Amino acid sequence: MTTHVTNILGRRFPEKVFNRVLRPYKGIHGSTITGKRVGPPYQSTFVSRKTKRFFDTLDGLLEVLPLRNGMSISFHHSLRDGDNVVLPIVDGLAAYGIKNITLATTALFPVHTPLIEHIQSGVIGRIEGSINGPLGNAISRGEVNIPTILRSHGGRTRAVQEGSLSVDVAFIAASMCDYIGNLTGTQGKSAFGSLGYPLETDSLYANTVVGVTDTVVDKPLVHPSIPSSRVDYVLEVDKIGDPQKIASGSLGRKPSPQRLGIAETVVQVMEHSGYLTTGLNWQAGAGGMSLAASQYLKELMADKKIQGGYIFGGIATNSVKMLEEGLFTAIYDAQSFDLGAIESLQRNENHIEVSIDAAYNPFNKGCIALNTDFTVLGATEVDVNFNVNVNTFSNGLLNSGIGGHQDAARAKVSMIVVPLARKVPSILDSVTTVSTPGDSIDLIITDGGIALNPHSTPKRSKIEKRLCKAKLPLRSIEDLKEESHSQASPITPNLSSEITTLVEYRDGTYLDVIYKIND
Repeated sequence: MTTHVTNILGRRFPEKVFNRVLRPYKGIHGSTITGKRVGPPYQSTFVSRKTKRFFDTLDGLLEVLPLRNGMSISFHHSLRDGDNVVLPIVDGLAAYGIKNITLATTALFPVHTPLIEHIQSGVIGRIEGSINGPLGNAISRGEVNIPTILRSHGGRTRAVQEGSLSVDVAFIAASMCDYIGNLTGTQGKSAFGSLGYPLETDSLYANTVVGVTDTVVDKPLVHPSIPSSRVDYVLEVDKIGDPQKIASGSLGRKPSPQRLGIAETVVQVMEHSGYLTTGLNWQAGAGGMSLAASQYLKELMADKKIQGGYIFGGIATNSVKMLEEGLFTAIYDAQSFDLGAIESLQRNENHIEVSIDAAYNPFNKGCIALNTDFTVLGATEVDVNFNVNVNTFSNGLLNSGIGGHQDAARAKVSMIVVPLARKVPSILDSVTTVSTPGDSIDLIITDGGIALNPHSTPKRSKIEKRLCKAKLPLRSIEDLKEESHSQASPITPNLSSEITTLVEYRDGTYLDVIYKIND
């Protein structure tokens, strides 16, 4: 008989799934977890000057790697939909006869859709990382049957460091490597910017580290992101990817007038919240509404002569302009989203490359997210308990990973922006999938008004009084739900009893499970 557990959100699931015991989520302050960091084997690969570290063919590299069935390999996704590293390497491992790989990527995108064939053939046996697009759809529909675990960026960092997600070989795309083995993402023909994902995670904790680059230079890099001391081997390829495709999906969309209105409301909330003061720290984004909010914030700060502390998050040209105009003192860049950000990271000493560990890991000693004043996040759905879904559509189809959503929601004022309805209502009694728990969300901002989380804290009570005084359109979440349902009809997902995917919270407890859908 299967034992079930129920977490604090009321989500019920088996206690053991995929041979893993699931600890139920207990709230943002409900888990006290301690432990020690793991470490890779201490070994020297550069025994002498004759030891070969640089390879110009994948076959040559595979001959020296400690390959085995069931191994775990990782990649980072700084090139997003422009990546050209994951597929060739998995193809090579398949040709080599390796089976049952755990793919421990930071994220997968539509460009990685051909991985479906490797799942069907048994080359890939498990995925632990964010999944976006057709691959997620295939998992939901049962077109591929593979255990899948979704983690936030910070949650992944924690999992690698504590050893619950081990990495045998990390393949780290780098736009330039010097003859010693130092790596960077800011120079070279395929420069993509910050190497924040593997910086203090995969490069430090993987058993074997392989730099993959399309530019090797015969002079030392002056400011490498990842030092050669962490790099076992280097693979030189023709092209690691296309940086022009970094701004894909939601990053490349222009906001509609409706969404521009929501972005303007965001900045009005910031202005009257009591937290828009000198030294404020702002989590920026590169989606349409986030960019619009950044532009409105820029104008407001200039008008009020407010200088902020740092800008953080997905960094684009708009953030760079705010730094250069003196509105902020620094940029903390864990992922660069366009050419302006990449160039700024190269030349501006106040534009600082940081790791996802420093940014989002819930167990580090100075998590940037916890020191951020404002963050603006999107959603597929929200519910009357302020829980947020970014993973599945309303029909239960897995389409997106968690990214940094859970982590960024730990800012002092966390705001969710969502239209009342798309083709279906955006506000429900209960979201299809809980990606980020409602107890970490302060406000939901829609085109129909603003809902403040009623589960009061002193901070939220003060914000409510200030927004009422400013006569901003505060409404109950139940009222917004009713209006949302007046604009579109809800659907009931047709789900089977088969679990395809686990949704982990950043601290290692579990928020939800995702079931296979019956189309």
